[in-house]
Amino acid sequence: MNSEFEDQRKRGQQLSVTLFILGVGLGMIFMGAAVYADFESTLFDATTVADSAVRPIQCPVLLSTSEPGIVSAIVRNTKDTADEIVVRAHITRGHLILMREVEDRIELAPNESKKVDWQVTAQDAAFGHLILVKIIVLDNAENRSHKGSCGIIVVNLPEPIRGWHLFLFILTISAFGIIGGIGLWWKHGRSYSGRGLEATRSILGLGVIISIGLFGVITGFWELAAATFYIGLLLIGVIVPHFLISR
Repeated sequence: MNSEFEDQRKRGQQLSVTLFILGVGLGMIFMGAAVYADFESTLFDATTVADSAVRPIQCPVLLSTSEPGIVSAIVRNTKDTADEIVVRAHITRGHLILMREVEDRIELAPNESKKVDWQVTAQDAAFGHLILVKIIVLDNAENRSHKGSCGIIVVNLPEPIRGWHLFLFILTISAFGIIGGIGLWWKHGRSYSGRGLEATRSILGLGVIISIGLFGVITGFWELAAATFYIGLLLIGVIVPHFLISR
């Protein structure tokens, strides 16, 4: 009976580790790609200087070659008087050093906010796989400027699959792997002492870090995603050798 229970426990541990590795690996790859795209967007049109950042900017992470995408930003007039705000979007045009500029002049009432949209397509992608967008908001009344940016990964997907389909699929599989792996480990592998306790802490810590990073990707806070991505790499670099050596 004990032997059968021990076999079931080992199988549960193996399945939990497999699921967890799948979820973490997929999450790290996806997070790294999203961070790379957004980091490249900060270097695009780097000569533009601004006083503060534009937030939030809504930007699709993935886009198929056959669909248009919408980039949007919220423009606010924080003053007690009406104001005209100039909003410019700089978008790659098939190359990193080429861009198209779209300018909008928006009349805003006191303390009014407005959403501004721009359409992008695969034809905008630099080298065919990366659309970079920089938003500049000019407040002429206060002689101040604000800017923000985002990057979109263009993927060649078969019809009728869209970028958001792949986005949800990756997030779902990653979340299933992380949550399922932690759940199974908690049932079959958790321990309150020794190597088992170290493994439990490692799985929980890494799972939390990857989840926070994916939240950063979803919400458009690429700095948060970048920080957790590098922390995740460091943790993996420490955890994996530790448990291989101590086997």
